[in-house]
Amino acid sequence: MNNQHKDILKENAYLKRLNKELLEQIFHDDFTQFPWLGNLGRWFWDVSENVVTFNPLKSEAIGYSRDELPDEIGFEFFTEKLHPEDYDHVMDLMTAHLKGEAPVWEVKYRIKAKDGSWKVFYDRGLVTKRDAEGHPLFLSGNVFDVTVDAFDRQESIQKTRYWKQQAQYDRLTNLYSRKELERQLHIMEKNGENYSLMVIDIDYFKNINDSYGHLAGDSVLKQIGGIIKSCARETDISGRFGGDEFIIAFPQTTKEQAHAVSLRLQDEIDDLTFDLPSKPTLSIGIASRFEADDFTGVFELADNRLYQAKNAGRNQVVFK
Repeated sequence: MNNQHKDILKENAYLKRLNKELLEQIFHDDFTQFPWLGNLGRWFWDVSENVVTFNPLKSEAIGYSRDELPDEIGFEFFTEKLHPEDYDHVMDLMTAHLKGEAPVWEVKYRIKAKDGSWKVFYDRGLVTKRDAEGHPLFLSGNVFDVTVDAFDRQESIQKTRYWKQQAQYDRLTNLYSRKELERQLHIMEKNGENYSLMVIDIDYFKNINDSYGHLAGDSVLKQIGGIIKSCARETDISGRFGGDEFIIAFPQTTKEQAHAVSLRLQDEIDDLTFDLPSKPTLSIGIASRFEADDFTGVFELADNRLYQAKNAGRNQVVFK
């Protein structure tokens, strides 16, 4: 081995040591300069050689220690671990940036850890050097583990959906709550639809609560709510207005057609078995949009007819 060859090997060894020391310093700075939770540091990709250099935190986050990694790692070490539903999106964004069609590569994706679990990474990179023809030579970027944030957000969305559903539906009857009922009725009125409105009241409901307890009363409400739901169409708007009073709005329906539904309701009640000495009955009032100027007028008319039914002996329907 001549002196020139020795000098080349010596210089090469020095450059490797220097490169290693510089990278370790960079990766150390990642931690000290960006100490917030989830930062996994910087990465560098030599495109022509397909060699990725990265802060060990990135591989450790998915369960791989330094000792388990080869000396040189290609881009596919990470891309082959992408979630199947995220793969095409991630690669399309990377390709667009490599071609110069996007200013940066920025994406959030799921990546499979060694133990089979899924982590969520947020990655942002940039081509820092291109050749004379514009082909990418070198990229650098930052990556963050945002798994906790992603799961917290998903949990928050699920909680929001849950509480929204809780607000929309009455817990006993599974019909619309009063608030949601009023919202739906307002939309229907605003759209200028013709409709019929049915107001329903359980006869002597207070006596049921007083004589047999509130649990018995709740059971009656639940059973009658189920009957109302089964008799109403998908397009109808049915809800518990308060206490033992219910409302059903029938879009594009005459009050005669609504009257037919009220008779079916009473038949269903009559066929149902209740844990009471006597079966509950319903008093019902019906009015149509043709009979009043607005929803308030329709409701007042239907409510007045409900009380006519009660005054006439209850267990009746009044619709004209």
